[in-house]
Amino acid sequence: TVLMSIATPVLTMLYAGGSAEMQTLTCSFTLWCMPQIFFYGIYTVLGQVLAAKEHFAMYAWSSVAANIISCLGFGVFIIIFGKANRMPLSFWNGNTLLLTAGFWTIGVAAQALVLFLPLIKCGIHYKPSFGIRDIGLRSMGPVAAWSMGIVIVTQIVVMITTHITTSVPFVAEKRLGLDQFEVAGNATYQNAYTMFLLPYSLVAVSVATAIFPKISRSIASHDLHSARNDLSEALRHVSIIMCFFTVIFIVIPTPISLALIPSISVQEANLMSAPLMMLAFGLPLTSSYLIIQRTFFAFEDGKSPFIFAAAQLLTELFAFVCCINVLPPTYWVTALGSSVSISYFLTFPSLVHMLRNRFNNDLDDRNLAITHIKITIASIVSIVVGLLVSKPLLHVLNFNSPHMHGILRWVYAILICAITTIIIAVVYLSALLLLKTRELVDLSAPIISKLAQKIPALAPLAKIFEETAKSQSQHEQKNLRIPRRIQSDAKYHDSSNSKNF
Repeated sequence: TVLMSIATPVLTMLYAGGSAEMQTLTCSFTLWCMPQIFFYGIYTVLGQVLAAKEHFAMYAWSSVAANIISCLGFGVFIIIFGKANRMPLSFWNGNTLLLTAGFWTIGVAAQALVLFLPLIKCGIHYKPSFGIRDIGLRSMGPVAAWSMGIVIVTQIVVMITTHITTSVPFVAEKRLGLDQFEVAGNATYQNAYTMFLLPYSLVAVSVATAIFPKISRSIASHDLHSARNDLSEALRHVSIIMCFFTVIFIVIPTPISLALIPSISVQEANLMSAPLMMLAFGLPLTSSYLIIQRTFFAFEDGKSPFIFAAAQLLTELFAFVCCINVLPPTYWVTALGSSVSISYFLTFPSLVHMLRNRFNNDLDDRNLAITHIKITIASIVSIVVGLLVSKPLLHVLNFNSPHMHGILRWVYAILICAITTIIIAVVYLSALLLLKTRELVDLSAPIISKLAQKIPALAPLAKIFEETAKSQSQHEQKNLRIPRRIQSDAKYHDSSNSKNF
């Protein structure tokens, strides 16, 4: 944290484009945010300790503390200064920086420090130790080194892309004579990327955190069969949820942008829509990679994730550079979102190949393939129906009218999101149910059963899910067979004296 704070001016020069005044402001914001490195480190370490102890509640909810504190700062900012859009750079001073970047850093600190409470309840008491002996570096050293490599490669690519996106408004003004505020730049992309990360953070990170200890225990006991089944189940369940969010982002990008970020205008939301849609196509693969990465870590393998990350990031950078040399500046941010998704599609097979080698060439391929084919069909149907519903709805509500009041537009955005999401959910779930998707029953049956106890109208639906679950269970028992690689698993088990998995 100290080194990064000292290097802030250099980092600002590398990452941020634009005028000297803009770089100075960026440097000020960065200095306020640098302590977050230390507190995010504490949060990550304590969170993983709690996850290993299977205490997930406080780890999952600690981010609420950060959000409350940061929202408090932003709330005071809005009360005093309003939206503060299109303000000169001189507007930003110590007070405005404190209420924005300062409160954000305080929130991150609270998010980390609050985890000491459940840690103490687990019987683990913090004792400062300034040495590096007996902290697991012998076994985790290589994994940590490869992980650091991922961070370095990621930051190099982010540095290049961020430098370009921060320069887009200035380039567009110079080349095309456009108003800088009418061109999608780095702020637009960051807003779109933040929305893209919402389901990723809520679902993929939660599943990866919960499944990692279980897979680690199976691999540590050389039970590849159980680890494979847990991994396959996690990937299939996450894909069902993530593809639903992909459909939502593709169908209603502008309304959902306005609903989640009410301070922006329709024009700003429209600028966010294209990169958000492009990022959404890669959401399922991005989420799957996180779970697969944790699985490699359970094998104490950091090299395979590094190889994939390097290939994916370099592919992303190559695609982005090609795009900016062909397209006008107004499309550069959208091109970046497209490059991210394209890079995952092109490089993901290599990740699967490396993962298959870890599981003796058996990844439960049949179940994974069948489930993802069903999910793809359901997603396409949902996108078509969603577009047929949302377009007339936007027209009837006159949503894009420049004369609509800001609060009314926000209410309409929420209304459109609610109606469209409900319709898409019904179509998506119905399609998966018609395709007899077992994972849907696994996810939904317990929830619907509990709801049916309180809402009698849901009893018929609960009965359908119950009968489907029984039918699938009988079908699985009829077709139950010994895994075709069980012999390889046995050999793996016999190698318990080997240090290398």
